[in-house]
Amino acid sequence: MKLSELRKRPHWSYSSLNQLINICSLAWKFQKVDKLKPSHTSVNLVAGSVYHRTLEQVYLARKNGLPLTIDEVLELYTEDWRRSSKEELIKYKKLDAAGVEEQGRGLVKVAWDNIDNSERIVAVESPFIVPIEHEGKFMSKPFIGAWDLVVEKDGDITVVDQKTSATRWNPAKAHASMQGIAYSMSYNLTHGINPGLRFDIAVKNKTPVFESHETARTPDDWRRLCKLVAVAEDIVKNEIFYPNHDSFACADCGFKTACREWSCERPLSDDLAA
Repeated sequence: MKLSELRKRPHWSYSSLNQLINICSLAWKFQKVDKLKPSHTSVNLVAGSVYHRTLEQVYLARKNGLPLTIDEVLELYTEDWRRSSKEELIKYKKLDAAGVEEQGRGLVKVAWDNIDNSERIVAVESPFIVPIEHEGKFMSKPFIGAWDLVVEKDGDITVVDQKTSATRWNPAKAHASMQGIAYSMSYNLTHGINPGLRFDIAVKNKTPVFESHETARTPDDWRRLCKLVAVAEDIVKNEIFYPNHDSFACADCGFKTACREWSCERPLSDDLAA
């Protein structure tokens, strides 16, 4: 079943859980509960999605034995970016549309240059749906997502997540990533294997840099993720939504107007206003 079909049912995903717990629970409410339309779309989100879709085509072609040339790959990126940048209301930062396009082409090129041809491609953008068990009971909503890339080398399976980043990663980030837990747990529940994990990062330096961070997870990590989902369920049930002004996402949030209105739902008392 396609990921778009799976997502039609109530569920948890890494992005939803991460937004609620780590980024901003109020923004989560505006999007998931109130169904508000954001004022704009983050340029990083649009460009990152185009990068992701381009690499998906690269690996699908390789899996099917019909690898693309780098010129074909760059053309795919360019066409997708130009189409997507016109369809979305994007808030640009230092780079305009042409600058983001040039940067994205460089990121795709550095990712292409670092493909390991000795790896066998097992799956590309493969959707999954798995149950969430907490305290001996299955929760009402499953966990849904997709593995970007699954590869095999020397008999070992590795689930790969492909990202762009403004800065180099500290290796500790890969070991702590909640997304890594989600990938590991879901693959184990689906295939009975605890896979290796790898984050392939294209860094947005003036000259793009590519880095890979390998890591792994344990059953204790999986239990921790399930407990976090249980906590998230309580947050939603009890409507504990509040702004996170220290979040990295606050400056580029598409719900700023709604956030200000939320803050002013009731006037300050005379004592507080004084």
